[in-house]
Order: sequence, then C-alpha cells, then structure tokens
Amino acid sequence: MGGITTPALMVLSHSAPGSSYIKAATDLVNTTNQAKDLLGITKSKRKKKEREILDAEKAVEDADLAARQAADLDDLQQRNTRTTARIQAESEIAEARRGRSLRQETGSLRAQLGAQGIGSADGSGEAVILGRERAAAEEKENAARLDSLKLSALTDEEESLKRRNLLDLTRQQERQRLERLARGL
Repeated sequence: MGGITTPALMVLSHSAPGSSYIKAATDLVNTTNQAKDLLGITKSKRKKKEREILDAEKAVEDADLAARQAADLDDLQQRNTRTTARIQAESEIAEARRGRSLRQETGSLRAQLGAQGIGSADGSGEAVILGRERAAAEEKENAARLDSLKLSALTDEEESLKRRNLLDLTRQQERQRLERLARGL
C-alpha cells in the first residue's frame, strides 16, 4: 500500500492491529478478484468475451452481405451481358433490313426514273436517290443513338447497384459501431 497519504491510513498502516486489518482487507479483495477471474466474471473478461461475440457476429454479417451483394451484382452483369447481346443482334438485324430496304427503294426509284426517261445520274434523279440515302443514314444514326442510350442505361443500372451496395455496407458498419457503443465496448 505504497503512497498512503491520509493520516488515518498512516496510523493504521504503522500500528500492528491496523496493519493486519489492511492486510486482511487487501487479501480479501485479491481473493475476490482471483475468484472472479477463475469464474470469468470480471468486467474486462466479460467485455472481451462480448467483443469476441460481436466480432464474430460482425464477420458473419459482413460475409453474408458481401455474398448477397456479389450474387446480385453477378446476376445483374449476366442479365446486362444478355441484354447487350440482344441489343447488338437487334441492331445488326435492323441495319441489314434498312440496307435491303434502301437497295430495293433505290432500284425501284432508278427503274421509275428510267421509265419516265429521267436518268438517275443527272440532277433531279440523283437528288431523289441522294435524299433517300440521307434519310437512311439519319435512321441509322438515330438507331445507333438509341442503342447507345440503352447500353448506357445498363451501365448506369450496374453503377447504381454498386452505390447501393456501398451504402448498405456503410449502413451495416454504422449500425455495428453504434451497437458496440451502446454496449460500452
């Protein structure tokens, strides 16, 4: 009991009966602490055990969330891959259809112009054919823009899922942190 400063404790520690009372009290406290340690009911061990349990629960929750998020992201990516392939296939089919249609219309226009005695290589005939080709080019550009928007929407959906996943992870970590604070750990 080093560092005793109060006069009453100084007297008790130097006198024989007071010293034995202090020694008995100290022994009693030490014995009580040892019993608590053996039984595992000390505050520090209890908190350590609670921390271990919380850490295990946190690990399970984190693994579960990560697995669900990975599965969701994988499903979305597979769906987006299929959708992208479908969009590209539809685009190729539409482009082939537009090309066929343009060739047929051009041939038909040339035949009509020829039947009327107008050449397709000179002024008005060429203008009609070029007008139809420009219209086809505009259709192609519009289809390409539409396809680009569809593909961009798929990418946006994937990015949105990643942001939601990050938000869910942050929310879970904050909940776990608050739980620890509430328990005083």
